[in-house]
Amino acid sequence: MLNRARNNFLTGVAIIFPVAITIIIMRYLVININSFILNPLVDFLNLNPYLTAYSRFIAKVLVFFVVVLFVSLLGWAANIIFLRKLFSFGEKLFVRLPMVGKIYSVTKEIGSAFLGKDKAFFKKVVLIEYPRKGVYSIGLTTGEGRGEVKNAAGTELVNVFIPTTPNPTSGIFLMVPHRDVKFLEMSVEEGLKLVVSSGTIMPQALRA
Repeated sequence: MLNRARNNFLTGVAIIFPVAITIIIMRYLVININSFILNPLVDFLNLNPYLTAYSRFIAKVLVFFVVVLFVSLLGWAANIIFLRKLFSFGEKLFVRLPMVGKIYSVTKEIGSAFLGKDKAFFKKVVLIEYPRKGVYSIGLTTGEGRGEVKNAAGTELVNVFIPTTPNPTSGIFLMVPHRDVKFLEMSVEEGLKLVVSSGTIMPQALRA
């Protein structure tokens, strides 16, 4: 019962986290916009005697819609070819920064994989014995060991990323002998759901 309660709590955290981040960002924008235009807007509405009693409420509602409109316009602008190229140019300059650029590039690739924008980042869902024999972990393959690594190991290797629960964007990277890797039929999306939910959301293949 305690394990089920813990798993349910962690699954709830995984669901609430992106919503909470969105609310925090929206609240930050509203507060900062309030400091610039709320009071002038209230003063403007007070000029109308019919709106005086509700001027502050109306002003806050208008500020909220301004924030929503601003975020929507930002998303629309990002899809315009010219602005997209401008953003790309700025990103290229950022990537050239020592150390920071390397970290940003890797983080972006991983983020794209988890957001579904780079379907080829993770290849297959696998099962490996980790952290010890007899205990299994879900992993996502990213390729095969080649060159010096393969020669040093003296065997075929599979690159495996082991995501953590409930945040699958963190984890560990292992290079596992091919003979020790069990390839599963489930999709990468199903594998991630299994990890994030601590096993409470089972893929169709495992329900049979």
